[in-house]
Amino acid sequence: MTDPRNTRLAKVFVEHSLNIHSRDHVVLSTSDTYPEDLIGQCFKQSLQKDADVFLDIMGFNFLLDRSSVGNFSQIFYENANDRQIKTPPDIYKHIADWGTKFIRITSIDNYQHLANIDSRKLQSRSKSYQDWFDTIIDKNWVLTYYPTKAMAQKSGMSLSKLFDFYFKSVLIDYDKMKRGQQKLAKRIDNGRTVHIVGENTDLTLGIEGRTAHICAGQRNIPDGEVFTGPVEDKTDGYIYYEFPGTYTDKEISGIYLEFSKGLVTKAKSDANEKALHTILDTDPGAKRLGEFAFGTNYGIKNFMKETLFDEKIGGTIHTALGHSYNDPTGWGKNVSAIHWDLVKDTRSKGSYVEIDGKKILEDGTLLV
Repeated sequence: MTDPRNTRLAKVFVEHSLNIHSRDHVVLSTSDTYPEDLIGQCFKQSLQKDADVFLDIMGFNFLLDRSSVGNFSQIFYENANDRQIKTPPDIYKHIADWGTKFIRITSIDNYQHLANIDSRKLQSRSKSYQDWFDTIIDKNWVLTYYPTKAMAQKSGMSLSKLFDFYFKSVLIDYDKMKRGQQKLAKRIDNGRTVHIVGENTDLTLGIEGRTAHICAGQRNIPDGEVFTGPVEDKTDGYIYYEFPGTYTDKEISGIYLEFSKGLVTKAKSDANEKALHTILDTDPGAKRLGEFAFGTNYGIKNFMKETLFDEKIGGTIHTALGHSYNDPTGWGKNVSAIHWDLVKDTRSKGSYVEIDGKKILEDGTLLV
């Protein structure tokens, strides 16, 4: 039977997020055939809009290491040679060029499926698909991470509780959310300097000439953030992230970074510090910030160890090392093979964020 919540969510993707219409080229990318219900509804509703639909089962998600089914990713890394790792099949480029709108559904059933793979291989593959990934990012797309048993275990919830949490997070009034974000975006648009203060943190970011982007269901589901791209050489100071970061299935906790003129000059962590430095050594852009953002979804309160949710937690901020979401209006210009979001909890007493000396966020409460 069709879960009516999946029908409603598919409608969010097809109508609100992507506004799919006649003759659109829709790429429906999934990690597996699960969840059949949601995938089927997205397929059905896109066809009903007279769009042409390509079902990309595992394809892009496999290349992004977001598909754990059948241990195929592990098989690839254990048997592929250097040429195969660094040279993705041309079919991916053709799909990226053909598609005009992308529905991306990720459902991981094992978050540790690549835990034993050499991180250098993972980084090499990441670099290899940057061009076609940029092609997709510059088009219209929407992404969700759908609940699985593995996600429930990772977040410390029962599966039924996770499903309830998920649908409460994604089936919201995104138009109302957008209206509430506009004042914050205006402060960023007119601002020159961001100052972040909190636990073991005193960091300044230059944002002059950069503009804010409101996220209200057009890209990520669930949504709820306002971001911009910091000026690449105007980040100075230090920051500590209370929440761990996960990259290629490796959890790195207690991350502390120091910046000078935009560049990471010191990095340490309480766990997996070697992996942290490997990530930072991916390329020159990996040591610079490509994004700064406020989380504005106060319906998400608990850290889940799932970035798509965690970066939206109301009252937090996050930064991303690496690639900027480039846009003519000024979201950032940093170039890298990585885009790694790290969430800082600014809800504790004494934490605040200022723009040009005026407090915008204090103890987790937005003041605009």
